[in-house]
Amino acid sequence: MLPTTASPFALGVNYPWIHYGQDFGQTATEHTGVSIPATRQIVAEDFARIRDCGATVVRWFVFGDGRAGFLCDDGIPQRPDSFLIPDLAAALEVAAQCELKICFSLIDYLWLQDRGAHDSEPDNHKVLQFAAGREAFLENVLLPVFRDFRGHPGLFAWEIANEPEWAIREFHPIPEAKMHIADFRAFATEIARTVHEFGNVPVTLGSARLLWTPAWREVGLDFYQAHFYPGSETEGGDIGVQLATIAKLDKPLWVGELPASDPASAAYSLFSALDACREAELHGAAVWRWRKPEPAGTDMAIGCVDAAALKAWGKSERAHVRRAEA
Repeated sequence: MLPTTASPFALGVNYPWIHYGQDFGQTATEHTGVSIPATRQIVAEDFARIRDCGATVVRWFVFGDGRAGFLCDDGIPQRPDSFLIPDLAAALEVAAQCELKICFSLIDYLWLQDRGAHDSEPDNHKVLQFAAGREAFLENVLLPVFRDFRGHPGLFAWEIANEPEWAIREFHPIPEAKMHIADFRAFATEIARTVHEFGNVPVTLGSARLLWTPAWREVGLDFYQAHFYPGSETEGGDIGVQLATIAKLDKPLWVGELPASDPASAAYSLFSALDACREAELHGAAVWRWRKPEPAGTDMAIGCVDAAALKAWGKSERAHVRRAEA
């Protein structure tokens, strides 16, 4: 059984980036972040269209695979770079103008994986592979960010990590997944504690599968988040079946990724999945994705959401709320 929420259904979209890992902060060679006027204009135009579709939440990756946003000394994070805070502030300013909230996903699973000789950014990428690096990243980079945006009304949540299970050997036994669940759980718990102490906004974690959500009960999250791709699930395209059978959760659930389409599952329908999430009285759900996938992206086959169709669904959702309140 899933706990219900009295809050309105939080319909969201995954932005999820303009340039992966480069929207917030400077890489070793360039800055293309949101505080640049040309980038900010792109975001403003996109956010206005997102608002018009009836969505209220935008999910956006921050550090990605660790290529930008902070400075290291001998492989140890020292501080945010000079662009990270202004880029985050610019994004939140645009969101406020469009009456949207942002779920900032801090760490992508690619950064948690050990890519060894294939690593194109060896100094920054190895930061999370050892305890001292993780501790320094939290204390010297994340904590100042949480303080600067403490209680910010434009924040839907700080998301600790996107699909960390793909980097954890107990979930995903591949050579790149070398982190133990106990090590990551301890790290995630410390991030959650720091957000609560210094950030004063909700904290969540983007689990890769609905069925894995209970693994994060002890982290101290304010609401659970899980992703659903029917082609990867034993129940195929029926999210309602999984929501009905998921282990009991003690806090609301937000489905942070629902694919716009899934060629691997002919039975899947985005809007039927959104209906199922609403009927289960979840915290909400977010569509993957808003911006078109990159030509070489692994999600090319999924594509992006049909804005007109999402707007129609959002209109029906508002009508549903009005009927419920009548």
